[in-house]
Amino acid sequence: MTEAIRADYHDATDLLHIEYDRRIGYYSMPNDHFHDHYELYYLLSGERIYFIKDRSYLVKAGDLVFVDRNTVHKTLESGMPDHERIVLYMQPELFAAMAVTSELTEGLTEPFRWDIPIVRFPIQVAKVTEEIVAEMVREMRNPDEGSGMLLRHRTLEMLLHTYRHRHLGRIQSDDQDPVLHPKIQVVVRYLNENYQNPVTLPEVAGKFRISPHYLSRLFKQTTGFTFSDYLNLLRVKEAQRLLRESEESVTDIALLAGFGNFSHFGKMFKRAVQMSPRTYRQEYNGRDGIKKTQSTKS
Repeated sequence: MTEAIRADYHDATDLLHIEYDRRIGYYSMPNDHFHDHYELYYLLSGERIYFIKDRSYLVKAGDLVFVDRNTVHKTLESGMPDHERIVLYMQPELFAAMAVTSELTEGLTEPFRWDIPIVRFPIQVAKVTEEIVAEMVREMRNPDEGSGMLLRHRTLEMLLHTYRHRHLGRIQSDDQDPVLHPKIQVVVRYLNENYQNPVTLPEVAGKFRISPHYLSRLFKQTTGFTFSDYLNLLRVKEAQRLLRESEESVTDIALLAGFGNFSHFGKMFKRAVQMSPRTYRQEYNGRDGIKKTQSTKS
């Protein structure tokens, strides 16, 4: 690879967004994030480290990575320069919009809920995925009449192909080389379970008998997140859930999510979500109201 290339597709209904990138050199994802849609990542060439929830995985060319909704994740460089990937972001409503039955939708989205959400097919089966992706990339780089329809259907075709052959490509724990340092994996799981408490780096370092400096450096090196950024992201994620599902005040939600300072909560929430907590609740309630109205009409 000698030339960086990027192509994007945004569905008119905002139910599907696709990104294609050919990147030259070393690259690590700058943003710490999670989102309310499904993410399907396919690596065309190169090698990546992918942190998902509480583990890091070594992703190789041809691998499919399924990131569930509202799951903290990040990609990192593995020490090998240059990579090429395509990422599909799918809203849950996409399946109903394409007349997929609820039973089939459950099957197509099953890999997003696996303990190890990676599919690695044998060569003959993998070729089908390669061909689907190659056509999608061509269509994105040279759009024509009906490109949106084609990309939608190829997205569904990728999921269906994976679903039908999942027994051939599913990776088990014993088949996946550990990438995340064992000590850091324990720390990450501890944070996932205790972020609502007043957790600090020195306290966690002492609990797991690591020096604070070493923990800070190793955490960033192996997950891609700083200790504080990861903790704040977990708390923002919980705050989003509470804003959607509860009637608690924004102030109380900040405390329930683990933020001891309301001003800090507001800053961290806006940095991660790109809007204030109150705006997020208003927009979600507005969307929910529209969905309820639509469902009563159908």
